[in-house]
Amino acid sequence: MLSENQLLNHIYQTAEMGREGVQSVLRYADEPKLVNALNSQLTEYEQIQNAAGSLLQARGEPPKGLGPVTKASSEVMSTVKAMTDRSPANIAEMMIQGSTMGVTKSLRTIRDSDVRDEVVRHLADKLLQTEQANIEEMKRFL
Repeated sequence: MLSENQLLNHIYQTAEMGREGVQSVLRYADEPKLVNALNSQLTEYEQIQNAAGSLLQARGEPPKGLGPVTKASSEVMSTVKAMTDRSPANIAEMMIQGSTMGVTKSLRTIRDSDVRDEVVRHLADKLLQTEQANIEEMKRFL
């Protein structure tokens, strides 16, 4: 079983990956409604990441962010895909794929965690709900 701190680190890193993903495609988005949706998602990810980081720090553990290799490979993949096709449908598809991976990993991590603190459970659920809402929102652009 994973500890609550490990779950919090997962939440922190998943929100960071979401932020990185949004930021990497945002510069290629031209459609105003898509830009607004992406900016909204960026804010949500930042809030979740900040909440997880604060909870970890309150527990005496510094948050462990994504490694530089993970960030760089994600950035390169997103840039190449977005540069070749800047359409809202392509950008939305990329975001749906990222959020789907976030949902899958989060469900596994939550199931493998021993969570007793309701605040941690709520934050984990909020991350899942955010990822699922983001998927639904991006479907409009397909």
